[in-house]
Amino acid sequence: MLKFVVGLLALSAAVPSALAAITITGPSSQAYWVANTSNVISWNYASGDPDPISIVVTNENTTTLNGAFSIAEFVSVSAQTFTVTNVTLKTGSGYVVNFVNGSNPSQVYASSEGFEVKPGGTAPYGSSVVTISGSVSTSLPASSRTSSSSAAASSSAASNGALSAYNLPNAGLTSVVGIMGAVVGALLCTV
Repeated sequence: MLKFVVGLLALSAAVPSALAAITITGPSSQAYWVANTSNVISWNYASGDPDPISIVVTNENTTTLNGAFSIAEFVSVSAQTFTVTNVTLKTGSGYVVNFVNGSNPSQVYASSEGFEVKPGGTAPYGSSVVTISGSVSTSLPASSRTSSSSAAASSSAASNGALSAYNLPNAGLTSVVGIMGAVVGALLCTV
């Protein structure tokens, strides 16, 4: 009977981590962190998952990180994100975010994929740079023109941003959209 009770206690201690549906979605092998800036931990969870959790970062390479680095305690899983401010981890790879039992840190509920911490000044993951170049042109139907001159037969939004005058009420929706595109294009070309 004693063996049965001991076995039942051991099984009940393992159940929370075995049933936890928490999935850490970021950081990941593609979603890196940047040193000395704010970085986000994100996750999905299911009703009944352990709550609250503690968050620690680990790395198998002890020259990069010697032991677990505590990020936060008593974090509600329903938040689904946690922003880590001023990450002071060394640049390197092999980092893992772990959600653990605050009373028993050896009980790990979820672990992220391994991820990299890049040097400060690196563009944050997911940021992008948009480059716009070129010019936009549009032509309006003859019925929408106010000038009878053949030189004003089409409108071009060149880099100087000049547009001819048009009678917009008669131009129709397509022409108005075309003019708006030309104006936006002209403005972007001058920036």
